[in-house]
Amino acid sequence: MKIFGHVAFFLLALPLLTIAKSLRDLHALKDSPPIPKDEKQKENYLRDMKVKMVGKKSARCKNVYSNCVCNYYKLVDHCVLPAYKAWMFKHCAATCGVCTADSMAKVCRNTYPDQMCTMFASLGFHKQSKMQYFMACKCPKVCGICDMDTPPSAPSIIDNTLDQEECLRLHNEKRSLHGAAELTWCTKCAAFAQTVVQTLQDSDSPLIHSSTDQLVWRVNGKIVIHGENLMYHFPEVDCQMSVESWYREKDLYNPRNPLFDIESSSHFTQMVWKDTQSVGCAKTQSYLACIYEPAGNMRSIYLFRMNVQV
Repeated sequence: MKIFGHVAFFLLALPLLTIAKSLRDLHALKDSPPIPKDEKQKENYLRDMKVKMVGKKSARCKNVYSNCVCNYYKLVDHCVLPAYKAWMFKHCAATCGVCTADSMAKVCRNTYPDQMCTMFASLGFHKQSKMQYFMACKCPKVCGICDMDTPPSAPSIIDNTLDQEECLRLHNEKRSLHGAAELTWCTKCAAFAQTVVQTLQDSDSPLIHSSTDQLVWRVNGKIVIHGENLMYHFPEVDCQMSVESWYREKDLYNPRNPLFDIESSSHFTQMVWKDTQSVGCAKTQSYLACIYEPAGNMRSIYLFRMNVQV
């Protein structure tokens, strides 16, 4: 009873915050993941929904929204849920680990007393919907949420070189399972892939594909459209995890209606597309790109059935 008395005292002592009423605050919520349903948490959430626009190419690793908002979303798994991951990577990059914090002076810490946060966690407050926003905002450390204020544990040297032979072998192993001929290595494709991943790495950008115009160039005097597969993984990416991740989309491919929801399996279909003849890949620390010549995934049911054997 004594412990619950202390808990009740601290909860009653939490400041009551007024709900933000401006249209600007409401507009900031557009397309975001669901806000907390509990009225008191909603008050706190709307107060903390302060848009801090960060330059896309800033060297600093920051969240667009406040840490409290991003911490709450991370606590309820929005960094990994497919429906919200893209939004989170764009607006809560630091919290989701899309970029690396550059400040070594700050540490991940609770803003409430550690003793109280530990007690709240032992009572399961971080799992209770009515308390999750408070816990994510005031007790991120005890919840296991270390956001942009968390320095890396130790500096490390990341190898950005890509094993061309291994990457080509991994592609051809998967293609052999679907009746597709082996690919050869495309040096120009690899050079273009290098510019793609370097741009993404330098700007801490989400996985934004190159435009069609960028993927078109002449090969032996003919204009050729190229395909592109991208992969992001923190802290480091490699070709094996990329190929395996792309190949798992096989289960999402619908041979009866290959044009339906084509994006969900497009990495897989590009890898095994029979008419594709060569590939070139490159990587940085967290980004990997493979460029295919010529491109697969032509929007034709006939071409899909001719090129993707399942």
